[in-house]
Amino acid sequence: MCGIIGEISENINVEKFIEMRDTLIHRGPDDEGIYLDDSKKVIFGHRRLSIIDLSILGKQPMTNEDGTVWITFNGEIYNFKELRIELKQLNHVFRSQSDTEVIIHGYEEWGIRIVEKLRGMFAFGIWDKKASRLFLARDRIGIKPLYYYYHKNRFIFASELKAIIKDESIKRELNPKAVECYFYKGYIPSPYSIWQNISKLPPGHYLIFENDNINIQKYWDLTIDNKEYSEEDIISQIEKLLMESINLRLISDVPLGILLSGGIDSSTILALASLIKEDLLSFSIGFEPMKFSELKYAKRVAEHLKVKNIRKKLSKSNLDANLNKIIYYYDEPFSISSVFPTFLLMQMASKRLKVVLSGDGGDELFAGYKWYSIYEKYRKYSFLHFLPNFILKLIDYIPENNNKKLRYIKKRLKILSSTNFKRYSLISDTYFPIEDFNKLFNKNYLRLLSKVDFLQEHFISGINNIKEIMMLDIKTFLVDHILVKIDRASMANSLEVRVPFLDHALINYILSLKYSLIYKNHEKKYLLKKIAKKYLPYEIITKPKKGFSAPIEELGFLDKYLYILNKSKACEDGILNSDYIRQLRNNVKNNKLKIWSLIIFELWYLKWKKGIDVIFQ
Repeated sequence: MCGIIGEISENINVEKFIEMRDTLIHRGPDDEGIYLDDSKKVIFGHRRLSIIDLSILGKQPMTNEDGTVWITFNGEIYNFKELRIELKQLNHVFRSQSDTEVIIHGYEEWGIRIVEKLRGMFAFGIWDKKASRLFLARDRIGIKPLYYYYHKNRFIFASELKAIIKDESIKRELNPKAVECYFYKGYIPSPYSIWQNISKLPPGHYLIFENDNINIQKYWDLTIDNKEYSEEDIISQIEKLLMESINLRLISDVPLGILLSGGIDSSTILALASLIKEDLLSFSIGFEPMKFSELKYAKRVAEHLKVKNIRKKLSKSNLDANLNKIIYYYDEPFSISSVFPTFLLMQMASKRLKVVLSGDGGDELFAGYKWYSIYEKYRKYSFLHFLPNFILKLIDYIPENNNKKLRYIKKRLKILSSTNFKRYSLISDTYFPIEDFNKLFNKNYLRLLSKVDFLQEHFISGINNIKEIMMLDIKTFLVDHILVKIDRASMANSLEVRVPFLDHALINYILSLKYSLIYKNHEKKYLLKKIAKKYLPYEIITKPKKGFSAPIEELGFLDKYLYILNKSKACEDGILNSDYIRQLRNNVKNNKLKIWSLIIFELWYLKWKKGIDVIFQ
């Protein structure tokens, strides 16, 4: 796993470029590399975390035999050995044992269609000297990040935002669409970034830059079918595909481990991986007090599978000490509280290993989130959205008077009377509903906002069943919440995380099934449980799902950091409405998520917009 960067412009400053590249040293502490084209108008940089082919032959940027094709690559190609055999039969000559070289020869043989042949997680840039063409690509699911900047004939791409904005000549102007997405859902979705003129290449897309023009194309997408097989055949095929995916992700020239939460997803991965590879280490983390922790379940699974489990309990001081680091490594405002245990889990695992497997993606693939069951429960009331608009608006005027029960009733009335799509927005995790934007933002800044739900960009026709929600979650929540959280936390600690549930062959198969088979008997993770029960204790399969978030209120976070909003720079600069924030602060108990997202945004704003490091009281 690595950090990549490249630039095409008329005036390349090599010294500055090296500084930009080295902001990614955490992604690749083992080696560094640079390539400057003869024209002095193209430059590639690389920071290496050595996993496959540890020799000097795996060094990047890497070229073909005659120096006409250059690559800087981040990721792992799990089918590189098969592709290597195929390419050797086509008379390609290899110098290394690396998966990187397979991409180079694959590009020579198949051109941009190479992306269709790759099985893995990746983001890369290829410079084709003969065609004077830059070719960027990102993996199908979006496991690995890729940002790009284009302004005044200067094009830059990189693994992280910090590498691009290290150049002070690039203006740090907020992207209003990104700001509203953050306050709505707590993260910033592709293709937006927090800065103007910098975008994320969406998953399953490639970008060609030539003749000062950008051309972005989709090469893969999720597809839904409604095939019906016997339950026995379905479970057998899923287990076969999952075992194959895990086996591929155990390929490494360095030792591997497993991140074990104690839930069914990571426990199943560990169970199947331990059938293939001996002496695996597992890593688990939890909180004090123990009611917020699943450490006892992780211990139970590890003992059952006879796998060594390294556990750690976290306290408030563990989180305090890492808050500034998290604000730095995540580049963009990111208010998901599970980032804390995730970051510290990666920190712990990286002290022993370079590569781990995780169970991320299981909730999206097997309908495991709470909103799937809530959605299904209320779907039969879809006809109520035909109620006259004035009746729906009256719901907003029901006074809450800080009454928790009344708030609950009011929210349920809204859910009942909404369209299927709006219902999804209401039941999935939301920080500030779009209707609150008029209060949250300064009036002048409000004019810059679209106030359009970014989720609708993926499902203009609406949502009709749980499988379509799964598809929407994979394209949004998974990519820019779960995978961003995992990538930044792991790479900040120079650790590679592989996600077996997100193999595209497995995803294709599950989305081809009738949704009634995936969510049979209205049971979350029905199919996965059928597989897991062969390997795991009964209590692990039947216990309620517990999120991996930090108990920020119970740990005193809100009280401790509330002062950050006292003299908010985001308010002073005309972005947020100080009067509304004051109202929220006067009622912290009923506005926990809103307050938390405001604190994180303010800390991010101080660090990345104002250049101020907060020294916590």
